[in-house]
Amino acid sequence: MSELPPPGTPAKEFFERFVPKAFAASEIPDDAKQIDVTLGVRLEGEGGGEWRFQLKQGELRVEPGPTEEAAFTVIQSVADWRGALWEGRGGAFGRQSQALFQPGSGGAGAGAMPPSALAQLQMLRGVIKMVVTGDSAGDWAVAFKLGPGPVPEQPTTTVSVSAADAAALERGELDPMQAFMAGRIQVAGDMTLLMQMQAIQMQAAALAQSKKA
Repeated sequence: MSELPPPGTPAKEFFERFVPKAFAASEIPDDAKQIDVTLGVRLEGEGGGEWRFQLKQGELRVEPGPTEEAAFTVIQSVADWRGALWEGRGGAFGRQSQALFQPGSGGAGAGAMPPSALAQLQMLRGVIKMVVTGDSAGDWAVAFKLGPGPVPEQPTTTVSVSAADAAALERGELDPMQAFMAGRIQVAGDMTLLMQMQAIQMQAAALAQSKKA
């Protein structure tokens, strides 16, 4: 895993120089070499912008520009993006989003998913927003847009969890289903979209586990 650059690194330098270099230096799974997909990143606020990540045949190209044609787009404020990468904000969810920008971390990047799962995800449409509340530095959020097109003003689905419960989920001390039934994980908007995305992710995880067996 490549070491992150200093905390004050501009987003442009991070995405256009660090990420491609780190990706090239990391070990690429065979499945990732079969993927042809364009991802988008949209950072909102001072120092932000939009970038396209084209992953094709095991190679990554990053360039600035509109993300409307991207199959998937990560949307986040500059402050929350920096908070996840360098300040440990967002708990488990912050670390998952960090893995998208840190090749070789073994996290939930597009290259970690089989082509079949990506194809299924590309058929979905909407924006899922994850909010972690009650952090000492304030609420933290990240949104994930499924499918091409402009970013809507409001998310399709919003999932909210406290920072304490997010930490308990990561430690395995809190069962996700029990947390949801108890209202400790709150879902607003279209729950169907969230369930569809989770089903695809579970299938991908089961497939990956079967290959290891």
